[in-house]
Amino acid sequence: MGPPRPVVALALLAAAWLGAACSGDDDAGLDRQAGASTTVAPSTSTTSTGRPRGGAAVVAVWEEPDPAAPTLGGAAVRSLVLPQLYVAQPDGAWVPSLVEAGSEREAPDLGSVSFVLVRGAAWSDGSPITANDLRRSADPRFVAGVDGPDAAGRVTVRFTQRLPGWRRLWSGVDSVAPPAPGVWGGPFVVAGRTPGLEVVLRPNPEWHGAAPFLDEVRLQLVPDVTMALQLFERGEVDVVAPLPFPARIQQLAAVDGARVETGRASASGWWTGLLFQPGGLDGEDRRAVVASIDRRQFVGSLLKDEARVLDGFAGSRTWSSVGPGDPGALRDDVVDLVGMEEEPLTGLLQRSMQLRVRGVDARLELRNAEAHIVEGWVAAGEYEAAVVATFDSPTLCWLCRWGSIDEERARRADAGDAEAAAELETRLRDEALLLPLWRARPVVAWLAGLSGVEVNGYGLSPAWNAEQWWRE
Repeated sequence: MGPPRPVVALALLAAAWLGAACSGDDDAGLDRQAGASTTVAPSTSTTSTGRPRGGAAVVAVWEEPDPAAPTLGGAAVRSLVLPQLYVAQPDGAWVPSLVEAGSEREAPDLGSVSFVLVRGAAWSDGSPITANDLRRSADPRFVAGVDGPDAAGRVTVRFTQRLPGWRRLWSGVDSVAPPAPGVWGGPFVVAGRTPGLEVVLRPNPEWHGAAPFLDEVRLQLVPDVTMALQLFERGEVDVVAPLPFPARIQQLAAVDGARVETGRASASGWWTGLLFQPGGLDGEDRRAVVASIDRRQFVGSLLKDEARVLDGFAGSRTWSSVGPGDPGALRDDVVDLVGMEEEPLTGLLQRSMQLRVRGVDARLELRNAEAHIVEGWVAAGEYEAAVVATFDSPTLCWLCRWGSIDEERARRADAGDAEAAAELETRLRDEALLLPLWRARPVVAWLAGLSGVEVNGYGLSPAWNAEQWWRE
């Protein structure tokens, strides 16, 4: 008979969760699950021999793959079609891509770094990728200036402050911006796009690394996990990496001809949390909303083996003591609670919260929408509380994430001040501005006949290394 379909499994678990108390704590044990792996992939500039060229692959992604959108879905495409200084590997290491390996020289005070750009790096129109491209697309929050190249070809990037995590600049969610529309600089170019459906990628003939083996990669929008698994079973998509849902790994592995690779939740940038708009609810109401959630019960019961409870960042356990409580401060209140339709368990979490606050005559009004819309609401502060799936690169950018709440501590944390990072997390917890919920275990599944696919919790999509894939 096989494992239950995702929609059936979710319905059954929802009934059990909402109707009765469950138990379980998956905070620490998930990373010890048998079979977990974190394969380190080679650099994007590594050459390979003996692999056939040709063929295509279809990759299911849950957010629209629009290369122009200021979203995680847009960043996933840009990471494949625009140059990046470094590429994050499954173990969290940054491997040089546009930077010549071994050429980095950090200033003793970490106020600047110099390096050599890969020789022969060019845009798809044949023009060279130079320091001018870095200057044009520098993040002014961190980059004071880009100098050079000098006679030895060295480019120097000066920072606005001490910045030990500088490798995330022009990397991960950020890329080097092109000199003109329709010009690309990654291993692929955008060959076509159907809004709301897919983007078509083909090899970039000017790419400085080993040319992609496949003739075409399609990133296809499949926001629903049930539909993604059905398409995968029918062979209409070759690669899937859905957000966590109950028995996700088991159901992917049950597909005929599927290969599944899993990583460790501790080596993943993907996490789901409850965010609060600082200018919205007062502190007492925010704490009451937090009190409506039992994270350990929810994750341990529904996401066993698929995610772990997230208690903090950069190795901290700041939220380890935060648990369910009395939501009485919300009596007679109405709270705007938004969420992403693509996140499989957001709706169930929201309904469990509604049940908790109903006893004090409070209401949580749900306002769910597509991920790119919710990302816009959160960025603009157009919400009171939001359950969102989000992403951090291996080098956490404190200012990017929480600078609007506490810029001084966030800058110090980015400068490597562990005390400032701890103080900032404590403030987020004590003022109930954030409740981390769970960190996803990385999973990718692909069909037989396609090779080179690797799981990467720091990849923005399962196609993070698609230039290394080939058809057997």
